[in-house]
Amino acid sequence: METMPRIVKIGGALGFIGGIISIVCLAVFFEIDESALAEMGAYMLIAVMFFALAGGFARGGQWSWNVLLLMTFLTIGAVGCLLVFEAMDLYAGAILAVIGALIILSLTAPSSKVWTNRMRI
Repeated sequence: METMPRIVKIGGALGFIGGIISIVCLAVFFEIDESALAEMGAYMLIAVMFFALAGGFARGGQWSWNVLLLMTFLTIGAVGCLLVFEAMDLYAGAILAVIGALIILSLTAPSSKVWTNRMRI
């Protein structure tokens, strides 16, 4: 059994942290209003996408390196769209976009690409 590179562990941890931050934002920015369902759905969407990224870094994960990179860009794009349409808090969105960029940096390491392509089921 091959040991997991440190950069892959960091990428998975960043995905998990991004999901937790999204769940915390869901609780903090909750308002009883007519549009509350849309905002709650936006934060839940981002949380699910970050948790999926964290699962993609796991041993025996579901995605290859290319799909994991695509999913990371989709997550950052979703955060950007929610920021443009003001469905997400500006500071929370900026933090989540930075976390997404750090996940991309962890994916660009050569050991990360080799490990994620080798450890698929």
